[in-house]
Amino acid sequence: MSFTLRSIRAVKAVRSLSTSVASRNGAVAREVKVVSSCPAGTPLNLKFKKSGAEPAALEDAEYPEWLWTLLDKDAQRAALSASDPIKQYRKDQRARNIKKIKEQNFAAEMK
Repeated sequence: MSFTLRSIRAVKAVRSLSTSVASRNGAVAREVKVVSSCPAGTPLNLKFKKSGAEPAALEDAEYPEWLWTLLDKDAQRAALSASDPIKQYRKDQRARNIKKIKEQNFAAEMK
């Protein structure tokens, strides 16, 4: 099974909405059912060793729960700030510095 850029974007869109979607006011969150990108039993073309069987997709229930939150940036951010707030602070500081440098470079080009 070959993946195109369009199918990868569709999977990312589905998975980004998969854990919880907050309403505009942020007060109400609802669960959205996670849908896998391929049906169970589909060969995944991930075989990199000559020996052994080709890996196949499993049922969604057979995968661990944390797998479905990997692409959810809010969930990852909350988990990192709960486990290591200093690392989260450094990550935020790095993002602020990058943003500041980009703004300064843009302003320098405008002169």
